[in-house]
Order: sequence, then C-alpha cells, then structure tokens
Amino acid sequence: MKVIGIDLAGLETNPSGFAILVDKKFITQTLHTDEQILEHCAAAKPLVVAIDAPLSFPKRGNLRVADLALIKSGFRVFPPKFGGMKSLTIRGTKLASKIKNAKIDVIEVHPRTSGLIIFGTDDRKKWVEELKRRGYEFKGETSRHEIDAALAALTASLYLEKRTEKIGTPNEGIIIIPRK
Repeated sequence: MKVIGIDLAGLETNPSGFAILVDKKFITQTLHTDEQILEHCAAAKPLVVAIDAPLSFPKRGNLRVADLALIKSGFRVFPPKFGGMKSLTIRGTKLASKIKNAKIDVIEVHPRTSGLIIFGTDDRKKWVEELKRRGYEFKGETSRHEIDAALAALTASLYLEKRTEKIGTPNEGIIIIPRK
C-alpha cells in the first residue's frame, strides 16, 4: 500500500513537505512548485494523497463545520480565510483538483491533530521517536515540513484501513482524523 502526505505551503516559493509511505517506510523530501508535487504524485502512483491544507472555503463566515468541530474538541486549526491561510486554501483546492483529475483519491488532513490523537502530543520529535519505536523507517529529511507530511501519509494509511473518522460535511469540506 502506497500513500502520499503533503504539508503544503501557501506559496510555491516556500518549502512543502512531501512524504511517501510504503509499508513502514517514509521517504521524505522538500518540494516547492505544484508542478514538482504533481510529477512526484504521478510517478509514485499512490492509492491516496493526504494534503495538510484546507481544500475548501466555508459557505458562510470564516470557519467550516469541520473547523468548528475540531476547535470544539480542543484542537487548534486556523480559518481558511485567515491571512496567509487564504492563499494556502486557494493553492490546496487547485492542487487537489489536479490530483483528482489524475484519478488519485485526495483527502484533507491536519497532522497536528493526528499527532495529538495518535501520540498524545504535538511534539514532532516525539512523533518520530514513537514511529521509529513502532518499526517505521525514515529516509530523507526530517524538518517540520517533512514530519508533518509523514503524519499526513500515516493518516492516509489509517484512512485506507478504515481507522479514521470524517469531520465536516460533504458540501463544505471534510477533514480526516484518526479514530481515538
């Protein structure tokens, strides 16, 4: 089973984390442009791509139903229309559409929330330590962008194993999180 996680930056000039998860091996790297991301997705032929970015805007106000639900559950998410999040949401929506056009399933994830649910902490170093303890390997960089991409890929893997839940509504956007 091969999945991809992307910690998407709002601008192509900034680094985006990219992680491929095959079995228990993460292959991570930093990419910048949509073209690079699309090429790497096409070459990998994953079952699903998990993107850490809002993939839709709220129908009304600043928060989607999914954002409100996560906030009420104690998780910290930023509104899709907030400052730099607006450019991230626009980029995420366009990129997701292009990936879907390549017949690859795309889900929206929130790695920080996944880390809190799976590991009980938002400390990225502890995520990596625990993943290694559980037999996962890392090949490539482990900056915060790559680590977030790895957690996005892990969430995609759990999604395929039906060990996740959907937060939100289909008409406004769904965020996939691990089951508690």
